[in-house]
Amino acid sequence: MKYFKLLNKKSNTFFAFLVLLGLMDSVWVTTLIAFIDTKITGNPLPISIVEEYDAAFYVFAMILSFIVSRYFQSHMVKLTCNFGTDLALSIFDKLRFTNYNEFQELGQDRVRTLMSDVGTIQRFPTTFIEVFKAGVMTLIGVSYMFYTHLFAALILSSVILVLTFIFYFRNLSIENDIEKLRDLQNTNEKHTNNFLRGFKEIKTSITRSGNIFQYISDIKNSIKLLNIKVLSKYIINELLASHAVYMVIGVILFLLPMIMNIQTSVITSFIMIIFFLTGPLTILVSEIEEFTRMNTAYKRIDEFNRIINSSESTNIGYGDLTNINESFENLEFENLIYEYFDKKKNSTFVLGPINLKISKGECIFITGGNGSGKSTFINLLTGLYVPISGNIHLNGTKINAENYPYYRDQIASVFTDTYLFDENYNGFEINPINIELNDLVNEMKISNILKIDEDKQVFNLTLSKGQQKRLALIYALMEKKDIIVLDEWAAEQDPKFRSYFYNVLIQKIKESGKTLIAVTHDDEYFNCAERLIEFKYGKVYKDLTISELKEVEV
Repeated sequence: MKYFKLLNKKSNTFFAFLVLLGLMDSVWVTTLIAFIDTKITGNPLPISIVEEYDAAFYVFAMILSFIVSRYFQSHMVKLTCNFGTDLALSIFDKLRFTNYNEFQELGQDRVRTLMSDVGTIQRFPTTFIEVFKAGVMTLIGVSYMFYTHLFAALILSSVILVLTFIFYFRNLSIENDIEKLRDLQNTNEKHTNNFLRGFKEIKTSITRSGNIFQYISDIKNSIKLLNIKVLSKYIINELLASHAVYMVIGVILFLLPMIMNIQTSVITSFIMIIFFLTGPLTILVSEIEEFTRMNTAYKRIDEFNRIINSSESTNIGYGDLTNINESFENLEFENLIYEYFDKKKNSTFVLGPINLKISKGECIFITGGNGSGKSTFINLLTGLYVPISGNIHLNGTKINAENYPYYRDQIASVFTDTYLFDENYNGFEINPINIELNDLVNEMKISNILKIDEDKQVFNLTLSKGQQKRLALIYALMEKKDIIVLDEWAAEQDPKFRSYFYNVLIQKIKESGKTLIAVTHDDEYFNCAERLIEFKYGKVYKDLTISELKEVEV
């Protein structure tokens, strides 16, 4: 079965062992039922020694059934929890190795709903074994009917088979509805995220507030109606299942005696078997809903795995982490080209060809208008995007799929939409006695604002956007990397600190030997850099030293 592909080898072995236990459990339960039936009908037991010690055998079978069931159920809980955790971790593991542009195509909303799919699939081991046990018990019960009376069992089996096909075809329409429901839930997730992330914007516009509420109301009502439709179909299925038992009993009580000479003891046995099969058949019918939902969830997870598994970066992982020389000397872009399809503009944007060389200790400002390609270039520079052609050389070594993770790890970045984690994932020493940290905090002029949680070794994050970027720069400098990339870092700073950043902080960063590349529109501070690169229409329009720029302006 396709679901087994999601289990690892260890879990598969354990799963097979539990299936065997489930089989034993089913056999002992049906043995007890058969034993009870023979005592009620007065039929002899097939093994004479059991007949002689029937009470002792009954007690033994009951105790053994309890022990097997107890052991089976406790280990099922363990397998189910392990399976769900392993599956969720495998998704995060693949995501952390995938390329940034592939992650963008997937989208955060899709990843979040994928986690709910994991919760659905997590129930597979339990559901499967319950269905397996119910199937075994049904098979044994039907087999016992054939053993009791062949022709009568054929008639009843035909009736049960017809009812099974009715349930199957009804379930196909339910599966289509669940597919639609899943798509609606994705859309609902997107609108919910927009509401929560853009709450300030919603509060400042009556039009936005009304429209987004209308979007959410429409999608919620669509989900409600489809849920009612799906659940109503399931209710009908369950009612059909319960009344199917009465139908089969009616066949035994009225139809069979009309068409054949059948003993009362056989009728009693058949009714006993049908009542015994009511439990397993109810499980089989009720779990159809679960398998339908799991099938939809599996399709989404399988689609995700196909996309991610085909990614070369995912297969490589961290790749070759061998140092490309010990310290940064130069970075060169040779005929670098990157392109992507802009859905909003319905056109393909092409960046390049880019030919640049960046040397150790340089301070470079990147500028350009909206849509000029500077953000795409920054994503290429930091290794988030992989070019479709051309080469990047770090210290003379060509960057390929194997050493891309190492290349990305050499650059400390603060993006324009930078995110500050509320956990110390970097493992920094964030405490009051860290002299380097205190110096950086003082340089950023936020010593009276930042508060340290010494237990978690993190700063409080109740900061303005500009203060968050100052903290992000502190973290970037603490990474001890030779290249610092700042994407419109000064945009949210007040005029006084902006001047301090360009005239003081940048000089200190340069004096520390680091190479600084900053995206900026602050043309009044261009003289603080050594080189200016301007982008237009996806190409390098200007690449001038500051002295050359001054000559052009004159």
